[in-house]
Amino acid sequence: MKKKQVVYSNLQARRLRRLDIGELHQPKANDADVLVSFTSIPSRFADVDLVVRSVLSQSVAPARLVLWLNERHVESLPPSLTAMLGPKFEIRYTPLDSCHCKLVPSLQAFPDQTIVTCDDDLMYRRHWLRTLLDTHRAAPRAVIAHIARMPAVDEQGRVKPYESWPKQKQRGVSGHQLVQMGYGGVLYPPGSLHADVGNAALFMALTPRADDLWFKFMAWLAGTPVMTAGEKIRRPREIVGSGAIRLKSINVNQDFNRRQWLDLCEHYGVDVIRLLAQA
Repeated sequence: MKKKQVVYSNLQARRLRRLDIGELHQPKANDADVLVSFTSIPSRFADVDLVVRSVLSQSVAPARLVLWLNERHVESLPPSLTAMLGPKFEIRYTPLDSCHCKLVPSLQAFPDQTIVTCDDDLMYRRHWLRTLLDTHRAAPRAVIAHIARMPAVDEQGRVKPYESWPKQKQRGVSGHQLVQMGYGGVLYPPGSLHADVGNAALFMALTPRADDLWFKFMAWLAGTPVMTAGEKIRRPREIVGSGAIRLKSINVNQDFNRRQWLDLCEHYGVDVIRLLAQA
């Protein structure tokens, strides 16, 4: 992080930690009937309360926020995180141990619920959830993402490295060719993903470090388009010190995302050109 980013991140962290926990759990008239779901890793446990605070203090807050952790972490949570437990926030445990935990256990536990995923190293802006929900009301069958990319191919039809996949900057654009990017936050309507979504053996074999690509393929197989949120909001602010362990170092810098994408295409018999041509 740049020095200026560190300053602003620390300021936002201090502001969030001044918020009264009891007040954050109080039901409000405009609370949304939506579940926010995420997962985390031990190196970030000390600051995950900042994620919780940023979500519960949204201009439109969720009715429920669930953090999914692997079962081995039951006894290793810091007081800063357990102090956040209450009517709107709970911690649940799963035998799964991968980035897919941000969504898969919630799909299984709450199959009829609209679910929004978030990341464990970011503080989200106040209108982050409202913007997703506004777009969801306009397009109730679509997966809604603040940030999306589009796979790119070269002149020979070969998939280019993930880093060269262009970001979709236009707001309110829908298409099967778009790939939602999880760190910006993604809304999944009930029934929007293929039945394979919970097949742990399969997603660990094909996309062990690329939950976004897995969920994208599950949406495509179910006939669900991805749509960018209709309103642009500022990017979430990174929590200082949270970047020590990142999937990006492998997935992007080593181009592992492309390998996982190609594995998905091969397994499901998908022609990338056909997918990109689908509106």
